[in-house]
Amino acid sequence: MRRAVTIAAVVLSSAGLVAFGTGCGGGDEANLTPADATTIANTAPQTDSEGKTVPAPSSGGGSGESADSGMGAGGASADAGGDVAAGKTVFEANCQGCHPAGGTQAGAGPQLSTSTLSAEQVRTQVVNGKGAMPGGLVSGTDLDNVVAYVVSIQQ
Repeated sequence: MRRAVTIAAVVLSSAGLVAFGTGCGGGDEANLTPADATTIANTAPQTDSEGKTVPAPSSGGGSGESADSGMGAGGASADAGGDVAAGKTVFEANCQGCHPAGGTQAGAGPQLSTSTLSAEQVRTQVVNGKGAMPGGLVSGTDLDNVVAYVVSIQQ
């Protein structure tokens, strides 16, 4: 009986690793956003972590954005050098399988909204991978945009 339980645990662990690998982008080039894809700015009101309605990051912000938010016009992050709105789209397509709810919840990967990683640390993690995370899930402009998005959701 004990051997059967051990075998079942190994089989379930292996199946989980296979599912994890396929859910994190898995090197499927068809899921990458083309470099010439059109970026659509999200101008709908957003809800912050306290449930208050605030202007969308790409709407120019007005009084809803703090001076130290790191966000510039058009949803671009001054710190990360990418477009936050485009980064969210790329994140949802390539990263959300392991970092659910846009990175605001923990899944197979950690919750990113509570991370204290700098833009450069996020970039290094995405490029090189670490632990269970494979490297190279996105590159080029998509990488810049994902880094900007991850930095933008940190609380």
